[in-house]
Amino acid sequence: MHRTPRLILVDPSGARQELAVRKLPFRIGRQAGNELTLRDNRISRQQAQIVFEDGRFLLLDSQSRHGTRVNGEKVERHELKPKDTIDFGVPDSFRIVYAGEEASLDEIIERVETAATADTPSRDLYHLGVLLDVARALHSSLSLEDVLGSVVDAAVRVTHTERGVLVMMNPSGEFAATVARDAHRTTIEPKSVEISQSVLRQVAASRRELIVTDTGDETQWQAQASVVRLQIHSVVALPLERMRMADSLDTTSAGQQSELLGVLYLDSHQPAAAFSDLDRAVLRSLAIEASTVIENARLFTAARQMERISHELEIASDLQQQLLPKSFPQGSHFQVAGWNLACLSVGGDYFDVLELPGGKHGFVVADVAGKGIAAALLASMLQGIVATASGFDLDPAKLAMRINRYLYERSGIERYATVFLSSLDAEGNFEYVNAGHVPPLVRTASGQVYPLASESFPLGMFDFAEFRTSNVKLSPGDIVLIYTDGFTEAANPEGEFFGEPRLRELLKLDPGKTLDELLAKIQSVVREFTRGASQSDDMTLLVIHYRGAGS
Repeated sequence: MHRTPRLILVDPSGARQELAVRKLPFRIGRQAGNELTLRDNRISRQQAQIVFEDGRFLLLDSQSRHGTRVNGEKVERHELKPKDTIDFGVPDSFRIVYAGEEASLDEIIERVETAATADTPSRDLYHLGVLLDVARALHSSLSLEDVLGSVVDAAVRVTHTERGVLVMMNPSGEFAATVARDAHRTTIEPKSVEISQSVLRQVAASRRELIVTDTGDETQWQAQASVVRLQIHSVVALPLERMRMADSLDTTSAGQQSELLGVLYLDSHQPAAAFSDLDRAVLRSLAIEASTVIENARLFTAARQMERISHELEIASDLQQQLLPKSFPQGSHFQVAGWNLACLSVGGDYFDVLELPGGKHGFVVADVAGKGIAAALLASMLQGIVATASGFDLDPAKLAMRINRYLYERSGIERYATVFLSSLDAEGNFEYVNAGHVPPLVRTASGQVYPLASESFPLGMFDFAEFRTSNVKLSPGDIVLIYTDGFTEAANPEGEFFGEPRLRELLKLDPGKTLDELLAKIQSVVREFTRGASQSDDMTLLVIHYRGAGS
Protein backbone atom coordinates (compact mmCIF):
# COMPACT_ATOMS: atom_id res chain seq x y z
CA MET A 1 0.00 0.00 0.00
CA HIS A 2 1.42 3.37 -1.00
CA ARG A 3 1.27 6.61 0.90
CA THR A 4 -0.67 9.59 -0.36
CA PRO A 5 1.55 11.60 -2.74
CA ARG A 6 1.63 15.35 -2.32
CA LEU A 7 1.85 18.27 -4.72
CA ILE A 8 2.97 21.84 -4.12
CA LEU A 9 0.91 24.19 -6.31
CA VAL A 10 2.65 27.49 -7.11
CA ASP A 11 0.35 30.17 -8.53
CA PRO A 12 1.56 32.98 -10.85
CA SER A 13 2.17 35.29 -7.87
CA GLY A 14 4.51 32.75 -6.24
CA ALA A 15 2.11 31.70 -3.44
CA ARG A 16 2.29 28.01 -2.56
CA GLN A 17 -0.35 25.51 -1.53
CA GLU A 18 0.13 21.86 -0.59
CA LEU A 19 -2.32 19.35 -2.08
CA ALA A 20 -2.83 15.63 -1.47
CA VAL A 21 -3.48 13.24 -4.37
CA ARG A 22 -6.26 11.24 -2.70
CA LYS A 23 -8.25 10.23 -5.79
CA LEU A 24 -6.89 8.50 -8.86
CA PRO A 25 -6.77 9.29 -11.66
CA PHE A 26 -5.98 12.83 -10.46
CA ARG A 27 -7.09 15.10 -13.31
CA ILE A 28 -5.56 18.53 -13.90
CA GLY A 29 -6.96 21.29 -16.14
CA ARG A 30 -9.04 24.43 -16.26
CA GLN A 31 -12.39 22.62 -16.52
CA ALA A 32 -14.54 22.48 -13.39
CA GLY A 33 -14.83 18.97 -12.01
CA ASN A 34 -11.13 18.15 -12.27
CA GLU A 35 -9.41 17.11 -9.08
CA LEU A 36 -7.23 20.21 -9.61
CA THR A 37 -8.81 23.14 -11.47
CA LEU A 38 -6.40 25.83 -12.72
CA ARG A 39 -7.96 29.19 -13.63
CA ASP A 40 -5.90 30.06 -16.70
CA ASN A 41 -7.56 30.15 -20.13
CA ARG A 42 -4.30 29.13 -21.80
CA ILE A 43 -4.31 25.79 -19.98
CA SER A 44 -6.38 23.06 -21.64
CA ARG A 45 -9.67 21.93 -20.13
CA GLN A 46 -8.17 18.47 -19.68
CA GLN A 47 -4.44 19.16 -19.42
CA ALA A 48 -2.95 16.10 -17.72
CA GLN A 49 -3.60 13.44 -15.09
CA ILE A 50 -1.70 11.49 -12.44
CA VAL A 51 -2.24 7.72 -12.36
CA PHE A 52 -0.81 4.79 -10.35
CA GLU A 53 0.55 1.86 -12.35
CA ASP A 54 2.87 -1.00 -11.35
CA GLY A 55 3.74 0.66 -8.06
CA ARG A 56 4.63 3.99 -9.70
CA PHE A 57 2.92 7.35 -9.97
CA LEU A 58 2.86 8.54 -13.58
CA LEU A 59 2.02 11.91 -15.15
CA LEU A 60 0.14 11.57 -18.44
CA ASP A 61 -0.48 14.44 -20.85
CA SER A 62 -4.11 14.58 -22.04
CA GLN A 63 -3.30 15.83 -25.55
CA SER A 64 -3.17 19.38 -24.24
CA ARG A 65 -2.84 22.39 -26.53
CA HIS A 66 0.55 23.65 -25.33
CA GLY A 67 1.84 20.39 -23.90
CA THR A 68 2.83 19.33 -20.41
CA ARG A 69 6.45 19.73 -19.29
CA VAL A 70 8.47 18.19 -16.48
CA ASN A 71 11.69 19.97 -15.54
CA GLY A 72 11.44 21.90 -18.81
CA GLU A 73 11.06 18.84 -21.05
CA LYS A 74 7.81 18.15 -22.91
CA VAL A 75 6.41 14.75 -21.89
CA GLU A 76 3.58 12.43 -22.86
CA ARG A 77 4.18 9.93 -20.07
CA HIS A 78 6.54 10.45 -17.13
CA GLU A 79 7.29 8.63 -13.89
CA LEU A 80 7.13 11.24 -11.15
CA LYS A 81 10.08 11.71 -8.83
CA PRO A 82 10.33 14.00 -5.78
CA LYS A 83 11.15 17.61 -6.73
CA ASP A 84 9.92 17.19 -10.32
CA THR A 85 8.63 20.58 -11.53
CA ILE A 86 5.57 20.47 -13.79
CA ASP A 87 4.41 23.34 -16.01
CA PHE A 88 1.92 23.62 -18.84
CA GLY A 89 3.74 25.28 -21.72
CA VAL A 90 2.71 28.88 -21.03
CA PRO A 91 4.67 31.60 -19.19
CA ASP A 92 3.59 33.28 -15.95
CA SER A 93 1.13 30.54 -15.09
CA PHE A 94 0.70 27.78 -12.52
CA ARG A 95 3.46 25.30 -11.72
CA ILE A 96 3.39 22.12 -9.68
CA VAL A 97 6.21 20.57 -7.68
CA TYR A 98 5.81 16.86 -6.98
CA ALA A 99 6.69 16.45 -3.29
CA GLY A 100 6.59 12.64 -3.32
CA GLU A 101 5.05 10.30 -0.81
CA GLU A 102 6.79 11.59 2.33
CA ALA A 103 4.44 11.89 5.28
CA SER A 104 3.52 15.46 6.15
CA LEU A 105 3.97 17.01 9.57
CA ASP A 106 0.24 16.79 10.24
CA GLU A 107 0.19 13.08 9.38
CA ILE A 108 3.11 12.35 11.67
CA ILE A 109 1.44 14.21 14.53
CA GLU A 110 -1.76 12.29 13.88
CA ARG A 111 0.19 9.03 14.10
CA VAL A 112 1.73 10.16 17.40
CA GLU A 113 -1.67 11.01 18.86
CA THR A 114 -3.15 7.72 17.64
CA ALA A 115 -0.30 5.75 19.16
CA ALA A 116 -0.62 7.64 22.43
CA THR A 117 -4.35 6.88 22.55
CA ALA A 118 -3.65 3.19 21.97
CA ASP A 119 -1.09 3.32 24.79
CA THR A 120 1.54 1.72 22.56
CA PRO A 121 4.97 1.91 24.21
CA SER A 122 7.44 3.16 21.63
CA ARG A 123 10.51 5.27 22.26
CA ASP A 124 10.39 6.67 18.73
CA LEU A 125 6.76 7.75 18.88
CA TYR A 126 7.26 9.20 22.32
CA HIS A 127 9.94 11.53 21.05
CA LEU A 128 7.87 12.50 18.04
CA GLY A 129 5.37 14.15 20.37
CA VAL A 130 7.60 17.21 20.37
CA LEU A 131 6.24 18.02 16.91
CA LEU A 132 3.03 19.17 18.56
CA ASP A 133 5.02 22.13 19.94
CA VAL A 134 6.24 22.96 16.46
CA ALA A 135 2.75 22.78 15.03
CA ARG A 136 1.48 25.18 17.68
CA ALA A 137 4.38 27.58 17.02
CA LEU A 138 3.81 27.53 13.27
CA HIS A 139 0.16 28.49 13.70
CA SER A 140 0.80 31.21 16.29
CA SER A 141 1.75 34.85 15.82
CA LEU A 142 5.28 34.33 17.14
CA SER A 143 8.21 36.14 15.58
CA LEU A 144 10.37 34.47 12.96
CA GLU A 145 13.14 33.85 15.50
CA ASP A 146 10.69 32.23 17.96
CA VAL A 147 9.29 29.90 15.29
CA LEU A 148 12.75 28.86 14.13
CA GLY A 149 13.76 28.40 17.76
CA SER A 150 10.82 26.01 18.22
CA VAL A 151 11.95 24.00 15.18
CA VAL A 152 15.49 23.74 16.58
CA ASP A 153 14.15 22.76 20.02
CA ALA A 154 12.06 19.99 18.47
CA ALA A 155 15.03 18.68 16.50
CA VAL A 156 17.20 18.62 19.66
CA ARG A 157 14.54 16.66 21.56
CA VAL A 158 14.02 14.16 18.75
CA THR A 159 17.74 13.47 18.34
CA HIS A 160 18.63 13.66 22.07
CA THR A 161 21.51 15.94 21.17
CA GLU A 162 22.89 18.69 23.40
CA ARG A 163 22.47 21.64 21.10
CA GLY A 164 21.03 22.68 17.75
CA VAL A 165 22.06 25.44 15.37
CA LEU A 166 20.26 26.88 12.36
CA VAL A 167 23.04 27.84 9.96
CA MET A 168 22.06 30.13 7.09
CA MET A 169 23.81 30.62 3.75
CA ASN A 170 24.51 34.31 3.10
CA PRO A 171 24.58 35.85 -0.42
CA SER A 172 28.35 35.38 -0.66
CA GLY A 173 27.99 31.61 -0.09
CA GLU A 174 29.33 31.60 3.47
CA PHE A 175 27.70 29.91 6.48
CA ALA A 176 26.49 32.01 9.40
CA ALA A 177 24.84 30.69 12.57
CA THR A 178 21.44 32.37 13.02
CA VAL A 179 19.58 30.52 15.79
CA ALA A 180 21.27 28.33 18.44
CA ARG A 181 19.55 26.45 21.30
CA ASP A 182 20.58 23.89 23.90
CA ALA A 183 18.73 20.88 25.30
CA HIS A 184 17.15 23.09 28.00
CA ARG A 185 15.54 25.32 25.36
CA THR A 186 17.94 28.13 26.24
CA THR A 187 19.18 30.47 23.56
CA ILE A 188 22.90 30.36 22.85
CA GLU A 189 24.75 33.27 21.28
CA PRO A 190 25.10 32.05 17.66
CA LYS A 191 28.53 33.63 17.18
CA SER A 192 29.92 31.68 20.13
CA VAL A 193 28.92 28.30 18.69
CA GLU A 194 31.75 26.27 17.17
CA ILE A 195 30.54 23.94 14.43
CA SER A 196 32.15 21.22 12.35
CA GLN A 197 32.76 23.01 9.05
CA SER A 198 33.54 19.73 7.28
CA VAL A 199 30.04 18.48 8.09
CA LEU A 200 28.47 21.70 6.77
CA ARG A 201 30.45 21.53 3.53
CA GLN A 202 29.50 17.90 2.98
CA VAL A 203 25.79 18.54 3.50
CA ALA A 204 25.90 21.63 1.27
CA ALA A 205 27.62 19.70 -1.50
CA SER A 206 25.54 16.51 -1.36
CA ARG A 207 22.20 18.07 -0.32
CA ARG A 208 21.67 14.95 1.78
CA GLU A 209 21.19 14.51 5.51
CA LEU A 210 24.27 13.42 7.45
CA ILE A 211 24.04 11.45 10.69
CA VAL A 212 27.28 10.71 12.58
CA THR A 213 27.02 8.51 15.71
CA ASP A 214 29.15 6.08 17.66
CA THR A 215 26.72 3.34 16.64
CA GLY A 216 27.96 3.01 13.11
CA ASP A 217 26.20 5.60 10.91
CA GLU A 218 28.69 7.50 8.77
CA THR A 219 31.55 6.39 11.03
CA GLN A 220 34.17 7.72 8.62
CA TRP A 221 33.26 11.21 9.79
CA GLN A 222 34.50 10.43 13.30
CA ALA A 223 38.03 10.82 11.94
CA GLN A 224 37.45 14.40 10.79
CA ALA A 225 39.77 16.83 12.57
CA SER A 226 37.00 19.20 13.63
CA VAL A 227 34.90 16.36 15.02
CA VAL A 228 37.86 14.99 16.99
CA ARG A 229 38.92 18.42 18.26
CA LEU A 230 35.42 19.30 19.46
CA GLN A 231 35.11 15.84 21.09
CA ILE A 232 31.79 15.29 19.33
CA HIS A 233 30.26 11.82 19.39
CA SER A 234 26.99 12.57 17.60
CA VAL A 235 26.27 14.92 14.70
CA VAL A 236 23.04 15.34 12.75
CA ALA A 237 22.86 17.78 9.83
CA LEU A 238 20.07 18.34 7.30
CA PRO A 239 19.98 20.67 4.30
CA LEU A 240 17.34 23.40 4.18
CA GLU A 241 16.32 23.87 0.57
CA ARG A 242 13.96 25.98 -1.46
CA MET A 243 12.53 24.71 -4.72
CA ARG A 244 13.96 26.77 -7.57
CA MET A 245 11.08 28.11 -9.66
CA ALA A 246 12.32 29.45 -12.98
CA ASP A 247 11.15 32.90 -14.01
CA SER A 248 10.37 31.67 -17.49
CA LEU A 249 10.11 28.44 -19.42
CA ASP A 250 13.34 29.25 -21.23
CA THR A 251 15.35 29.03 -17.99
CA THR A 252 13.84 25.78 -16.73
CA SER A 253 16.19 22.85 -17.11
CA ALA A 254 16.01 19.19 -16.18
CA GLY A 255 17.85 18.22 -13.02
CA GLN A 256 18.30 21.79 -11.85
CA GLN A 257 19.38 21.78 -8.21
CA SER A 258 17.27 23.58 -5.65
CA GLU A 259 18.62 26.61 -3.79
CA LEU A 260 20.32 25.90 -0.46
CA LEU A 261 18.99 28.14 2.28
CA GLY A 262 21.09 26.70 5.09
CA VAL A 263 21.70 23.67 7.32
CA LEU A 264 19.97 22.42 10.47
CA TYR A 265 22.93 21.25 12.56
CA LEU A 266 22.80 19.29 15.85
CA ASP A 267 25.58 17.69 17.87
CA SER A 268 26.38 16.14 21.23
CA HIS A 269 29.37 15.10 23.29
CA GLN A 270 27.50 11.94 24.28
CA PRO A 271 26.92 8.89 22.09
CA ALA A 272 23.43 8.61 20.62
CA ALA A 273 21.31 5.59 19.85
CA ALA A 274 20.66 4.53 16.27
CA PHE A 275 18.06 6.56 14.41
CA SER A 276 14.91 4.83 13.22
CA ASP A 277 13.23 5.50 9.89
CA LEU A 278 10.54 7.41 11.74
CA ASP A 279 13.16 9.60 13.44
CA ARG A 280 14.61 10.42 10.06
CA ALA A 281 11.17 11.19 8.64
CA VAL A 282 10.51 13.61 11.49
CA LEU A 283 13.84 15.35 10.97
CA ARG A 284 13.09 15.76 7.27
CA SER A 285 9.69 17.24 8.13
CA LEU A 286 11.33 19.68 10.52
CA ALA A 287 13.80 20.69 7.81
CA ILE A 288 10.93 21.28 5.38
CA GLU A 289 9.03 23.37 7.94
CA ALA A 290 12.14 25.45 8.70
CA SER A 291 12.74 26.00 4.97
CA THR A 292 9.12 27.07 4.49
CA VAL A 293 9.26 29.55 7.39
CA ILE A 294 12.52 31.05 6.10
CA GLU A 295 11.23 31.30 2.53
CA ASN A 296 7.96 32.91 3.67
CA ALA A 297 9.98 35.48 5.61
CA ARG A 298 12.02 36.19 2.48
CA LEU A 299 8.89 36.59 0.40
CA PHE A 300 7.40 38.96 2.98
CA THR A 301 10.55 41.09 2.95
CA ALA A 302 10.58 41.08 -0.85
CA ALA A 303 6.90 42.05 -0.90
CA ARG A 304 7.61 45.01 1.39
CA GLN A 305 10.48 46.11 -0.86
CA MET A 306 8.29 45.77 -3.94
CA GLU A 307 5.61 47.84 -2.23
CA ARG A 308 8.13 50.61 -1.57
CA ILE A 309 9.44 50.46 -5.14
CA SER A 310 5.89 50.49 -6.48
CA HIS A 311 5.12 53.61 -4.44
CA GLU A 312 8.25 55.35 -5.75
CA LEU A 313 7.38 54.36 -9.33
CA GLU A 314 3.89 55.76 -8.85
CA ILE A 315 5.39 59.10 -7.81
CA ALA A 316 7.79 58.98 -10.79
CA SER A 317 4.90 58.21 -13.13
CA ASP A 318 2.92 61.18 -11.83
CA LEU A 319 5.92 63.48 -12.27
CA GLN A 320 6.52 62.25 -15.81
CA GLN A 321 2.91 62.79 -16.79
CA GLN A 322 3.09 66.31 -15.36
CA LEU A 323 6.01 67.05 -17.72
CA LEU A 324 3.86 66.25 -20.74
CA PRO A 325 1.77 69.14 -22.09
CA LYS A 326 -1.68 69.39 -20.51
CA SER A 327 -2.96 71.64 -23.29
CA PHE A 328 -1.60 72.65 -26.66
CA PRO A 329 -1.14 76.04 -28.31
CA GLN A 330 -3.77 76.23 -31.04
CA GLY A 331 -2.72 78.64 -33.75
CA SER A 332 -5.17 80.16 -36.17
CA HIS A 333 -3.61 78.06 -38.94
CA PHE A 334 -3.37 74.69 -37.16
CA GLN A 335 -4.80 72.40 -34.49
CA VAL A 336 -2.89 69.72 -32.53
CA ALA A 337 -3.72 66.88 -30.15
CA GLY A 338 -1.58 64.23 -28.45
CA TRP A 339 -1.74 61.09 -26.31
CA ASN A 340 0.79 58.93 -24.44
CA LEU A 341 0.68 55.55 -22.69
CA ALA A 342 3.68 53.90 -20.97
CA CYS A 343 3.81 50.09 -21.02
CA LEU A 344 5.43 50.20 -17.55
CA SER A 345 4.91 52.66 -14.69
CA VAL A 346 7.23 55.10 -16.43
CA GLY A 347 8.23 55.18 -20.08
CA GLY A 348 10.78 56.41 -22.60
CA ASP A 349 8.36 58.16 -25.00
CA TYR A 350 7.63 61.85 -24.87
CA PHE A 351 6.03 64.52 -27.04
CA ASP A 352 5.81 68.29 -26.90
CA VAL A 353 4.54 71.33 -28.78
CA LEU A 354 6.69 74.48 -28.53
CA GLU A 355 6.36 78.12 -29.57
CA LEU A 356 9.36 79.08 -31.70
CA PRO A 357 10.71 82.47 -32.78
CA GLY A 358 9.26 83.99 -35.94
CA GLY A 359 5.69 82.82 -35.31
CA LYS A 360 6.54 79.16 -35.88
CA HIS A 361 5.56 76.18 -33.75
CA GLY A 362 7.72 73.14 -33.04
CA PHE A 363 6.48 69.55 -32.73
CA VAL A 364 8.61 66.84 -31.11
CA VAL A 365 8.07 63.10 -30.63
CA ALA A 366 10.87 60.97 -29.14
CA ASP A 367 11.29 57.30 -28.34
CA VAL A 368 14.23 56.48 -26.04
CA ALA A 369 15.79 53.03 -26.45
CA GLY A 370 14.74 50.72 -23.62
CA LYS A 371 11.97 50.97 -21.07
CA GLY A 372 11.45 51.76 -17.43
CA ILE A 373 13.27 54.21 -15.18
CA ALA A 374 16.49 54.53 -17.23
CA ALA A 375 14.56 55.37 -20.39
CA ALA A 376 12.29 57.79 -18.49
CA LEU A 377 15.30 59.69 -17.10
CA LEU A 378 16.84 60.08 -20.56
CA ALA A 379 13.46 61.15 -22.00
CA SER A 380 13.13 63.83 -19.31
CA MET A 381 16.66 65.07 -20.02
CA LEU A 382 15.93 65.15 -23.75
CA GLN A 383 12.73 67.09 -23.15
CA GLY A 384 14.64 69.68 -21.12
CA ILE A 385 17.28 70.10 -23.84
CA VAL A 386 14.68 70.61 -26.57
CA ALA A 387 12.66 73.06 -24.48
CA THR A 388 15.78 75.11 -23.71
CA ALA A 389 16.94 75.14 -27.34
CA SER A 390 13.50 76.19 -28.58
CA GLY A 391 14.27 79.76 -27.53
CA PHE A 392 16.90 80.01 -30.27
CA ASP A 393 16.11 80.40 -33.94
CA LEU A 394 17.57 77.07 -35.02
CA ASP A 395 16.42 74.96 -37.92
CA PRO A 396 15.68 71.29 -37.08
CA ALA A 397 19.03 70.05 -38.48
CA LYS A 398 21.16 72.36 -36.29
CA LEU A 399 19.01 71.54 -33.26
CA ALA A 400 19.43 67.80 -33.92
CA MET A 401 23.23 68.17 -34.17
CA ARG A 402 23.44 69.94 -30.82
CA ILE A 403 21.22 67.39 -29.08
CA ASN A 404 23.13 64.50 -30.65
CA ARG A 405 26.48 65.79 -29.41
CA TYR A 406 25.10 66.43 -25.92
CA LEU A 407 23.57 62.94 -25.60
CA TYR A 408 26.61 61.20 -27.06
CA GLU A 409 28.97 62.85 -24.55
CA ARG A 410 26.76 62.13 -21.55
CA SER A 411 25.34 58.66 -22.21
CA GLY A 412 26.62 55.27 -23.35
CA ILE A 413 26.22 53.80 -26.82
CA GLU A 414 23.20 51.85 -25.62
CA ARG A 415 21.45 55.08 -24.60
CA TYR A 416 20.01 56.80 -27.64
CA ALA A 417 16.66 58.04 -28.90
CA THR A 418 14.78 58.13 -32.18
CA VAL A 419 13.40 61.65 -32.54
CA PHE A 420 11.18 63.51 -34.99
CA LEU A 421 11.85 67.29 -34.82
CA SER A 422 9.66 69.60 -36.88
CA SER A 423 8.39 73.14 -37.24
CA LEU A 424 5.36 74.66 -38.99
CA ASP A 425 4.68 78.22 -40.08
CA ALA A 426 1.44 79.88 -41.11
CA GLU A 427 2.13 79.32 -44.83
CA GLY A 428 2.21 75.53 -44.38
CA ASN A 429 5.99 75.10 -44.59
CA PHE A 430 6.66 71.96 -42.54
CA GLU A 431 10.38 71.52 -41.89
CA TYR A 432 11.61 68.38 -40.15
CA VAL A 433 14.45 66.05 -39.25
CA ASN A 434 13.64 62.38 -38.83
CA ALA A 435 16.43 60.97 -36.63
CA GLY A 436 15.85 57.23 -36.90
CA HIS A 437 12.17 57.55 -36.00
CA VAL A 438 9.32 55.59 -37.57
CA PRO A 439 8.08 57.62 -40.56
CA PRO A 440 5.17 59.92 -39.68
CA LEU A 441 2.21 59.80 -42.05
CA VAL A 442 0.76 62.77 -43.94
CA ARG A 443 -2.85 62.53 -45.08
CA THR A 444 -3.73 65.08 -47.73
CA ALA A 445 -7.12 66.72 -47.97
CA SER A 446 -7.81 64.55 -51.02
CA GLY A 447 -7.27 61.33 -49.02
CA GLN A 448 -3.77 60.36 -50.16
CA VAL A 449 -1.31 59.12 -47.49
CA TYR A 450 2.50 59.29 -47.72
CA PRO A 451 5.33 58.86 -45.15
CA LEU A 452 8.07 61.24 -44.00
CA ALA A 453 11.00 58.82 -44.20
CA SER A 454 13.91 58.53 -41.80
CA GLU A 455 17.15 59.84 -43.28
CA SER A 456 19.42 60.12 -40.20
CA PHE A 457 20.81 58.11 -37.30
CA PRO A 458 19.08 58.24 -33.89
CA LEU A 459 20.29 60.99 -31.57
CA GLY A 460 23.11 60.06 -29.20
CA MET A 461 24.25 56.98 -31.13
CA PHE A 462 27.25 58.37 -33.13
CA ASP A 463 29.22 61.57 -32.71
CA PHE A 464 29.83 61.77 -36.48
CA ALA A 465 26.12 61.64 -37.40
CA GLU A 466 24.94 64.36 -39.79
CA PHE A 467 21.41 65.69 -40.09
CA ARG A 468 19.58 67.37 -42.94
CA THR A 469 16.40 69.41 -42.78
CA SER A 470 13.63 68.28 -45.14
CA ASN A 471 10.64 70.37 -46.15
CA VAL A 472 7.04 69.53 -47.01
CA LYS A 473 4.47 72.08 -48.17
CA LEU A 474 1.19 71.34 -46.40
CA SER A 475 -2.13 72.31 -47.94
CA PRO A 476 -5.24 73.30 -46.00
CA GLY A 477 -6.90 70.16 -44.64
CA ASP A 478 -3.70 68.09 -44.51
CA ILE A 479 -3.09 66.00 -41.38
CA VAL A 480 0.32 64.92 -40.03
CA LEU A 481 0.33 61.86 -37.74
CA ILE A 482 3.53 61.43 -35.69
CA TYR A 483 3.68 58.23 -33.63
CA THR A 484 6.06 55.80 -31.96
CA ASP A 485 6.56 52.15 -32.92
CA GLY A 486 4.53 51.00 -29.92
CA PHE A 487 1.53 51.25 -32.28
CA THR A 488 2.90 49.47 -35.33
CA GLU A 489 4.52 46.79 -33.11
CA ALA A 490 1.43 46.27 -30.97
CA ALA A 491 0.94 42.48 -31.01
CA ASN A 492 -2.15 40.30 -30.73
CA PRO A 493 -2.18 37.00 -28.77
CA GLU A 494 -0.90 35.16 -31.88
CA GLY A 495 2.18 37.43 -32.02
CA GLU A 496 1.12 39.32 -35.17
CA PHE A 497 2.05 43.03 -35.32
CA PHE A 498 -0.51 45.75 -36.06
CA GLY A 499 1.88 47.19 -38.67
CA GLU A 500 2.07 50.43 -40.62
CA PRO A 501 -0.28 49.31 -43.45
CA ARG A 502 -3.22 49.04 -41.05
CA LEU A 503 -2.43 52.44 -39.56
CA ARG A 504 -2.09 53.96 -43.02
CA GLU A 505 -5.40 52.47 -44.19
CA LEU A 506 -7.17 53.68 -41.06
CA LEU A 507 -5.87 57.21 -41.57
CA LYS A 508 -6.85 57.13 -45.24
CA LEU A 509 -10.42 55.87 -44.78
CA ASP A 510 -11.51 57.31 -41.44
CA PRO A 511 -9.67 60.46 -40.22
CA GLY A 512 -12.65 61.47 -38.07
CA LYS A 513 -14.29 64.86 -37.84
CA THR A 514 -11.95 66.14 -35.12
CA LEU A 515 -8.42 65.30 -33.99
CA ASP A 516 -9.74 63.85 -30.71
CA GLU A 517 -11.97 61.51 -32.72
CA LEU A 518 -8.97 60.40 -34.79
CA LEU A 519 -6.90 59.69 -31.66
CA ALA A 520 -9.76 57.76 -30.07
CA LYS A 521 -10.34 55.79 -33.29
CA ILE A 522 -6.68 54.72 -33.56
CA GLN A 523 -6.58 53.65 -29.91
CA SER A 524 -9.83 51.71 -30.31
CA VAL A 525 -8.73 49.85 -33.46
CA VAL A 526 -5.35 48.91 -31.93
CA ARG A 527 -7.06 47.78 -28.72
CA GLU A 528 -9.47 45.57 -30.69
CA PHE A 529 -6.54 44.10 -32.64
CA THR A 530 -4.45 43.21 -29.57
CA ARG A 531 -7.45 41.68 -27.72
CA GLY A 532 -6.02 42.33 -24.27
CA ALA A 533 -2.52 40.96 -24.95
CA SER A 534 0.17 42.64 -22.86
CA GLN A 535 2.38 45.05 -24.82
CA SER A 536 6.12 45.57 -24.59
CA ASP A 537 6.54 49.17 -25.73
CA ASP A 538 5.27 52.66 -24.94
CA MET A 539 2.71 54.30 -27.23
CA THR A 540 2.64 57.96 -28.24
CA LEU A 541 0.56 59.88 -30.80
CA LEU A 542 0.81 63.50 -31.91
CA VAL A 543 -1.50 64.67 -34.71
CA ILE A 544 -1.43 68.07 -36.47
CA HIS A 545 -4.19 69.49 -38.65
CA TYR A 546 -3.09 72.33 -40.95
CA ARG A 547 -6.05 74.62 -41.60
CA GLY A 548 -4.38 77.22 -43.88
CA ALA A 549 -2.98 80.71 -43.46
CA GLY A 550 -6.32 82.41 -43.91
CA SER A 551 -8.28 80.30 -41.41
